[in-house]
Amino acid sequence: MLKSSLLLGAAIRDFYPKDPNLTSEKQLLGALHEVLEKLQTKRIPPWEKKFGQVPMCDVGEQCAVRKGSRIGKMCDCPRGAFCNFFLLKCL
Repeated sequence: MLKSSLLLGAAIRDFYPKDPNLTSEKQLLGALHEVLEKLQTKRIPPWEKKFGQVPMCDVGEQCAVRKGSRIGKMCDCPRGAFCNFFLLKCL
């Protein structure tokens, strides 16, 4: 019994590489860190959430998002422009 468990342990150690490829893991962690930083900078300040305000966007910029049959407004278009919910842009 002891001999079979030693052989099994040796087989498991041989299956996993002794020197794992850490560079790909580091690249993935770096990419994940960049994405998390971008998401953190895109957050709406709490006072804008509290008063139901959305940031202003420029003409031609995307102002809404469509998720199935629902449309969500991302920003307010400037005065004289409106958010076209077909193109999802300020016109």
